[in-house]
Amino acid sequence: MIVQSRTTRSPKIETECTHCGQPVPSQLAHEDSEEQFCCHGCEAAFRILQEFDGLDPEFLEQARIAAKRQTAAQSYEHLDHPAYMEKYVHETASGISRTKLLLGGVHCASCLFVIEKLPEFLPGVLTTRMNLTAMTVTVEWITASTRLSKIAETLDRLGYPPFPPLAEEREKLEQVESHRQLIRLAIAGACAGNTMLVAIALYFGWFTGMSDEFLHLFRWTIAGLAAVSLAWPGSVFFRGAWQAIRTRTSHMDLPVALGLSAGAGMGLANTILQRGEIYFDSLTVLVFLLLVGRHIQYGQQRRAIRQVSLLHAMLPRAVTRLVHPDPDAGLESVPIEAIRPGDWIHVRAGDVIPVDGKLVCGSTLIDLSILTGESCGVEARQGDRVYSGSTNISSSIVIETTLVGTDTRIGKICELVEEEIRTRTPIVQLANRIGNYFVAIVLVLAAITVAIWMSSGMEIAINHAMALLIVACPCALGLATPFSVAFAQGRAAARGILVKSGEVFESLARPGRIWLDKTGTLTEGRMRLIDFVGDRDVQPAVDLLERQTVHPIAAALIANMKVAEQDRLPQSALSNFLVIPGIGIQALVNGQLIQIGSEKLLEDKSTRITVDLHTVIQDFNHRGLTTVLVVRNGEVIAVAALGDQIRADAKATIAELTRLGWDVGILSGDHQDVASHVGQEIGIEQKNVQGNLTPEEKLEVVQNSATSQTVVMVGDGVNDSAALAAASVGVAVQGGAEASLKAANVYLTRDGVQPILDAIRGSQQTLRTIHTTFAISLCYNAFAVVLAMSGMINPIVAAILMPISSLSVLAVAASNTAFRNTSIPPQSKP
Repeated sequence: MIVQSRTTRSPKIETECTHCGQPVPSQLAHEDSEEQFCCHGCEAAFRILQEFDGLDPEFLEQARIAAKRQTAAQSYEHLDHPAYMEKYVHETASGISRTKLLLGGVHCASCLFVIEKLPEFLPGVLTTRMNLTAMTVTVEWITASTRLSKIAETLDRLGYPPFPPLAEEREKLEQVESHRQLIRLAIAGACAGNTMLVAIALYFGWFTGMSDEFLHLFRWTIAGLAAVSLAWPGSVFFRGAWQAIRTRTSHMDLPVALGLSAGAGMGLANTILQRGEIYFDSLTVLVFLLLVGRHIQYGQQRRAIRQVSLLHAMLPRAVTRLVHPDPDAGLESVPIEAIRPGDWIHVRAGDVIPVDGKLVCGSTLIDLSILTGESCGVEARQGDRVYSGSTNISSSIVIETTLVGTDTRIGKICELVEEEIRTRTPIVQLANRIGNYFVAIVLVLAAITVAIWMSSGMEIAINHAMALLIVACPCALGLATPFSVAFAQGRAAARGILVKSGEVFESLARPGRIWLDKTGTLTEGRMRLIDFVGDRDVQPAVDLLERQTVHPIAAALIANMKVAEQDRLPQSALSNFLVIPGIGIQALVNGQLIQIGSEKLLEDKSTRITVDLHTVIQDFNHRGLTTVLVVRNGEVIAVAALGDQIRADAKATIAELTRLGWDVGILSGDHQDVASHVGQEIGIEQKNVQGNLTPEEKLEVVQNSATSQTVVMVGDGVNDSAALAAASVGVAVQGGAEASLKAANVYLTRDGVQPILDAIRGSQQTLRTIHTTFAISLCYNAFAVVLAMSGMINPIVAAILMPISSLSVLAVAASNTAFRNTSIPPQSKP
């Protein structure tokens, strides 16, 4: 954790953007300015439109002013490295280069306006085409006239820091698959639309009179269009059915293909014999609707996976590599794509570690919260393993690379979640099984229908049987369930709830027991100053000493003591600063010896302490807080208590979960008194609070609870992974360890406890939607079967009614409100 500088939060200004009229975020509002802007794009666009007829050099100065309100623009020289150019830049024979960049800070159409004006004031740039939805810009420039790093620096100065495109290769494959699906969808839609137009003329001809030659022409025209639809876009269902037959597995494509084949066969026979009804119009519409559902499901899964892929964005894209494996060798900035196992890289204090590797030079504190959930820095010395995604806290180090890219722990986490998102859920498999059973039943009922109506003539019997087969097609059953699940997964991912499997929705919809880990789940997982007892006049001296070091305790004291600017001591008041390993720090402040550290300071027999402060230390220790002593000239004059703050939304969320019927408890490895104190603060009964638990004991508690009810385990550390795997649903919170993420079914990318409640409410609504679609499809088909068997509908009516069931359940699935409005108002901190 890095020492944080003191900041003063400016009051929220309720105003509108001078350019676009949108609300201005409080952090961008400026009280001393008449002009307010919601983003840098609006500010730059305003300067262009209001002050200049064209572009003027003053515009660049205004853009620089806007950009200075952010962090200073970084160097982008690594974008010119051959390894980056080879992977991301396409250069034509005519000397024109093209690449795509992901832009940060893009807010509205004004941003698009400014970005696409780049060629007008940056020589060498030919075009910039912005995709506002994907927040990417495609740039073309003359290779000999300018460099990509110059373009990136200019975009950064405008307020839009660029990044390399993420998962470019996979994105290309997804685009190819999406392109194929769209082609099939377009052909199916064209066939369905034209078939329906010809069918309208044919039907009117039957009722109003039409010559046989035109009836014959229209029949064969419809048959030809249907043949194209079934043979090209509809072939995916027949391939799926054939695979199901070969592997002897349940698959909804099997009944779909059977229904399509039966309708096509009867329609073709009637077309050749020029008698009865044809069903090609309904079949082409059905193929189109099924493909629409599949494409929407694919799109929702892509969106969910894209949310997961954002984990890669936490890693730096530029790395400082040693030219030779020698700490004294020269340094070069290269893209992360150029790093190979065995390379030595230099990581400054405060930087994110980009690779998995071994520390070969230096020692430091590492923030492993992304992997373990532990907020305090962990000491790392020469020879220790370090992991990508963690943060180097205290000093510069040199790392020998062992794993890069998708082979790192962060990369494996992303691949794991993406793989699980694509898996077919048990509830979808249930729909497939029901669909197959339903087909068998329908075939038996069709045979019975033929037998019943045989006495009235074979043609009448076959017509009624065909009406039954057409109208009772279980396509809606197979379409609506995965549609609902995919919709819910995509919306949940957009809200920071990554659901690996649709089975989670079914489990979370039934109230049971929720076990919550304490640190990082119910608490914020980082140190803060809880109490300061003693002489507060010493706080400016404490502030001065702690600013000389980088340590989580120093950061917590500086951030929470809130020493006023006018009370801060000058640097000249400090002398003889010294770090005491394992104990703390000391220095002379205005001639007085100030020592700050742990209780080990009391081991010095010359250190004096009053009875009252000794009692305060014992009380802090009993509450599980970290004590920091302040000693002046050999006497303890103050004691600070640091601890983990309870999350602001914990109490309200626990109350709502209890109201919904969940039995909430705490499983913690911390001291029982600490766990009990947290449970009391947030409203959990003491009988449900268990502390001092080992990982094995957590596992045993979860296993015992899961014998008779749904059990949800929420945690973030390696010590929670076994319990997460044993629970009905394991939920890993943001910053969790890799082991916990592998074991969990759900990963929360948002802070706080409230996402757990959001997941439960969304699951309940999703399961209700799935059950509703099941009921609509089955009731519709049962009613339709009765009508067909009784001879009340003919194949024409059946062909008209058949798509209605699919449309109705699709409408219900699309109207699912899960993960839209599932939040509760934030509460004040306890």
